[in-house]
Amino acid sequence: MILISPLLLAISTNIVTLSFFLSYGIKKIHLSKSNSILLAIVTSASTFVSMYIGKLILPLIDPKVSNIFGAILLSYIGISFIVENIRLEKKRLGYDTSFYYESSFKYKNLLEDSYILNLDNSHNINLRKCLALSISLSVNNICTNFAASITGVNLSISVFLNFIISILFVYIGYFNRNINFSKYLIRYSNFISGIVLIAFGIYEIFV
Repeated sequence: MILISPLLLAISTNIVTLSFFLSYGIKKIHLSKSNSILLAIVTSASTFVSMYIGKLILPLIDPKVSNIFGAILLSYIGISFIVENIRLEKKRLGYDTSFYYESSFKYKNLLEDSYILNLDNSHNINLRKCLALSISLSVNNICTNFAASITGVNLSISVFLNFIISILFVYIGYFNRNINFSKYLIRYSNFISGIVLIAFGIYEIFV
């Protein structure tokens, strides 16, 4: 049982990573093994820091309150991911999306368009690009990791699983040969992340 919550957390926070590397696999954009490990290290370090901050707050809050608050926050983040997927889908189809909230943070631009890192047509993710991607993914997951930590999710296991799953998803993205599957997951990655987070939040309320 202790593995379920960290596993749900690691999967939900790395679905965007998977969608990135599915798109890079389609376009034959290369990331070296060392940079793959660097990405996993940076995102895992971010997971540790954001969850550790949550753990520092835990003693100040009643355990039942913190668990419910964290679970509700996880579900809220999940809903925001689903809304973001709807916004991006409408934007792709040419509809007016001005009434949706659009973040002004630069990292969001990278997360919306993975090919920004290949504007030079080098088809290679070098160290600088890898760091930019790693930081963007890390910032995107800060609130999720924080919310998970205040529900009592195990920090050490979460960091370990994030490291393993991030590397695993990078290689699944590169070696997957089902183009239709890749395009589907790329298109609905935020929606899938949202569903997993909502399920995660509901699970945390009842465990």
